[in-house]
Amino acid sequence: FNGLTARFNSFTIPAIVAVIIYKQPTTRRTPRHMVLEVYSLEFTPHTTAIRSLCMENGIEITLVPTNPREGACKTPEYLKMNPMHAIPVLKDGDFTMWESKSILRYIANKHNLEAWYPTDPQKRAHVDLALDFCNNNFQNVIGPKVVYPIVGIVSPLSEAEAAEVEKQWKEDVMPSFEHILRRSGGPLFGGSRPNIADLAFLGHLVTVFGKAPDSFVCKTEAISSYFAAVKAALPKYADAFGPSEAFFSAK
Repeated sequence: FNGLTARFNSFTIPAIVAVIIYKQPTTRRTPRHMVLEVYSLEFTPHTTAIRSLCMENGIEITLVPTNPREGACKTPEYLKMNPMHAIPVLKDGDFTMWESKSILRYIANKHNLEAWYPTDPQKRAHVDLALDFCNNNFQNVIGPKVVYPIVGIVSPLSEAEAAEVEKQWKEDVMPSFEHILRRSGGPLFGGSRPNIADLAFLGHLVTVFGKAPDSFVCKTEAISSYFAAVKAALPKYADAFGPSEAFFSAK
């Protein structure tokens, strides 16, 4: 855990406390020329998904480095934006919101990103199903049961606990993952091209492949194939997910 903390703190030295502005050659702006702001750290799984959506679509976004471990989420100003005192938070002019998957939906809706979040009720329901499955099932195994014990956020699992988690993965999580994926025709949740659900899954996969490459998750062939397919489908993958890869693959 001390190693992770050291790496975590290395991203918050004064050199990066200034606001980082990411600009693309072609940008989408609001009628009032408001630039989206996301309060977070650039390597977190939830934030990389948001930044990726913006980068892939030329939407100007500003990252405001916000480190929870330094108390940045407990200030009165921050609590007005997010009383849950967590990252990320999106600020669009006077409008603020949290919950990363809701933020993905908001950006897609605002900028009419039909391919990323279709307006057809059934196609949109498929994206929402994948997003909710990611939030309520997939990431709850990858985070608390696989990555957290490795980095010391929680105590290591006992052999019996580890066996139960792997059983849950094989009998419940993976069959459900593959079922939802088949609905789109694959290889992605968006079919032949990514949608916002793919970005949500990708953030967590970058984390687990970086911190737990020998885990049963990473040794699952369907996951490895999906991971490779999503990365290949994103022209700006390195720009959005590079910091996350560097952070989580560091020893």
